Amino acid sequence: VEMLKGQGAAAGGGGGDEDLLSKLSEQLTGLDGDPNMEGVMEGMMTQLLSKDFLYEPLSEISAKYPPWLALHGPSLSVADKERYTTQLAVVREICDTFENDADNTDKVVELMQRMQQCGQPPPEIVKELGGGVELDANGMPKGLPPGECSIM
Repeated sequence: VEMLKGQGAAAGGGGGDEDLLSKLSEQLTGLDGDPNMEGVMEGMMTQLLSKDFLYEPLSEISAKYPPWLALHGPSLSVADKERYTTQLAVVREICDTFENDADNTDKVVELMQRMQQCGQPPPEIVKELGGGVELDANGMPKGLPPGECSIM
């Protein structure tokens, strides 16, 4: 972003973030049909679904789930307990896939979709993994102003 801001200022823009975003939007228009963009997106998704990126946090979730279920299981609804138990099984299957067949991206994608269908992991586990950040029902950090991008 800083590089883009610098390029905007160097081009004589200097009109602030709105001008920068407008120019960036203009430059990106039409790239969704660009075959080169498909390769970029595919490469990015491959990296995001790689063992290097996902294995450690999923292993941590897998390790934290059993004690959490033992503590909170009796107070959970039947539906939540089933959802969390299913999610733990899927997380373990993803970790097993990374350990035994790390290059099987198709299987990882399928399992990640199954995990996503289970919803967010328990808030206490997410909070521990995220350094105390609490998430709302949509999985976004709580306290962000409405409509604000959490990255910008």
